[in-house]
Amino acid sequence: MRAMLLAAGLGTRLRPLTYRVSKSMIPVINKPSLFYSLNLLRKSKINEVVINLYHQGSQVKDYVKDGEKFDMQVLYSEEDSLMGTAGGLKKMESYFKDTFLVVSADGITDFNIHQAVQFHKQKAALATVVLKKTEEKFRYGVALRNKKGKITQFVEKPSWGDAFSDEINAGIYIFEPDIFSCIPAGEPYDLGHQVLPSLVKRGEAIYGYLMDDYWIDMGNLADYRKAQRDILKGKTGIEISGREIKKGIWIGKNTQISKSASLKPPVVIGNNCCIEEKVKIGKYTTLGDRVTIKKEARLQKCILWDDVLVEEKAYLDNCIITHFTRVPPKLSITGGIVTDTIPN
Repeated sequence: MRAMLLAAGLGTRLRPLTYRVSKSMIPVINKPSLFYSLNLLRKSKINEVVINLYHQGSQVKDYVKDGEKFDMQVLYSEEDSLMGTAGGLKKMESYFKDTFLVVSADGITDFNIHQAVQFHKQKAALATVVLKKTEEKFRYGVALRNKKGKITQFVEKPSWGDAFSDEINAGIYIFEPDIFSCIPAGEPYDLGHQVLPSLVKRGEAIYGYLMDDYWIDMGNLADYRKAQRDILKGKTGIEISGREIKKGIWIGKNTQISKSASLKPPVVIGNNCCIEEKVKIGKYTTLGDRVTIKKEARLQKCILWDDVLVEEKAYLDNCIITHFTRVPPKLSITGGIVTDTIPN
């Protein structure tokens, strides 16, 4: 079975994080978010994948390369302008000859792909949309199903009057190749806004598979923070890399931590880091690789990317600090984002 990962989006709701970093390369517990989608496919023995690219696409190619480190064969579909979820898919029509999977690279989930594919085939569906129950239904496409699981109504990002269901589109689809006849060539086109509502209205065999597994869409800064904390809490089934020196504290290779430093779990510290005297690192904090925390600095609920320097007696609470950033001495920030990025 082949799959397509949708990774071409601009990630505007995650700015300023995405000005210079591809949305799918934003670190989540010190791994690019794209890693989790690829790992999900690998665990399901799906090893032929195409990834569509637009914004900062070279970062994805530099990380994944030909897919060998994921035991995959990876191809790339580079878009000169954004083609939308359906338009980008249409561009790769010749690649998909059998039942195939489409996955948004924005989501983190541990759902069972094989069960969803089995459901799809049992229903002889043209398309199966993976659904998740949520109270935050206004941010997503919502679907209404009949008793057999067939979708009878579908609205992308509904208004209050159209929110007829609490089952939302998780951005994961199983399609038959006939779906391409419903997508025009060479123009931007969207699965949620155009393809699915049209097919449902025509009464086509469009089904909804309701997952009961962990899922989160990292569409905004709040959900980005939540995804990290959920992984640290053990809600996701995702394994955390590094050596667990005590329960809830993971440390990478060649990292030095002063005996007078205090770490309150859960905490993840990457490779080649230096934590100096009397530093206090509170729970739900992750440090990337080559991070230095100077004397008496305090952090809690923070996400630090790679190559960050936090100077003496700085205080950071619920902050995100991006690559190659320096936090000055004694600076105090709550709920902020520190970056060296200047938007173009």
